[in-house]
Amino acid sequence: MAKDKYGNIDEMLSGADTDELVDITPKRNRRPSPALGVMTGDNRPTSITDGLKAEKQKAEKALEEAQLNFEKEKADLLQALEEVKNSDSEGAPIVLTMPVTKQEITFELRRIDPSLIDVSPENERIQEFLDEISLQDILPSIKKHSQQKPGTVRPKKDGRFELIEGSRRLASVKLAKQEYLALVGDVPDADVRELSIIENKHQDVSPYEKAKTYQKQIERGEFENWTQLGAAKGISSSHISRFRACVELDEIFVRILPSPSDMPLSYGETIASLRKKGESPLIAKAEELLDLRRAALRDKLELPDVEQVIKLLKGAVRSKVKEPKTWKPVVYKSKDGKTLKHSVTNKGATKFEITGVDDSQLKKILSFLTTTLKVGS
Repeated sequence: MAKDKYGNIDEMLSGADTDELVDITPKRNRRPSPALGVMTGDNRPTSITDGLKAEKQKAEKALEEAQLNFEKEKADLLQALEEVKNSDSEGAPIVLTMPVTKQEITFELRRIDPSLIDVSPENERIQEFLDEISLQDILPSIKKHSQQKPGTVRPKKDGRFELIEGSRRLASVKLAKQEYLALVGDVPDADVRELSIIENKHQDVSPYEKAKTYQKQIERGEFENWTQLGAAKGISSSHISRFRACVELDEIFVRILPSPSDMPLSYGETIASLRKKGESPLIAKAEELLDLRRAALRDKLELPDVEQVIKLLKGAVRSKVKEPKTWKPVVYKSKDGKTLKHSVTNKGATKFEITGVDDSQLKKILSFLTTTLKVGS
């Protein structure tokens, strides 16, 4: 029997003659190929990340279907709305299925004094931005025909109501001095945010308002940071950067737009870039545009659209302000002792210093200056 440092060589050789070969190669669990999965019909996730994405897409699809069902049910109610308003049916129970909890909630169609309604804090839209200009797409119709589509509210303990969706209609009926048509029901907390999002699909909120909402969600601890929020909501990193720039916007740059909803996503980055080039002329132009907007509200004037606003802001930064030319003091003297000292300060102010003249001569000088400059006291 031959032995060496590797063991019994004869046994090793004899074992090679057996029919059963033992595979001692370590086995590794290989990730299935996506292409192979398509051919074999194996649709299992190829990674944990893919699995999470698939679950997220499934949940989003289910939520979208629930939202569509809610909108359809509400649309069906609108067909009979005229009959309800002109009959004794107002106040009759109406049942709607909630988009998140799937609960069937009974609503009552009512007209409510708008002063008793508080907008839900879950509503992304900033109510201070709603005026006759930003509401010009619905306000004229509401003034003429009254509110046709009801909003959604839920009762509060103090006899007031929390508005869940329909804030633009609420602002419009306030301006039109009308009552607010609403579906009143005990909406679960989990459904409030989704119902407000449904309204915003019809007239989307501005990137500024969305960015402010995202910032609040981070501050409340719903997300650790902007990166995590972007991953959870499926927002690209470039769009997240633009939302972050919108958060930093001064409110004046939102108010000068015809409507916040007109704002492009890149608006925050554009304003940040212009501020670096010339903050003072930029702010001055924004204040000028805000005064123009106030005048338009008062006198029913036409406003520049969002593209024109941006163009005007860019023009304000590009136009160079001429620096005042500083003059060194120059002294003029007469033979009889009169002196005239003339200088220009670094702020552009012209100064004259006169000595040795009597009152009558001073009056003549003042008369000449006021006549030439066409000024008066």
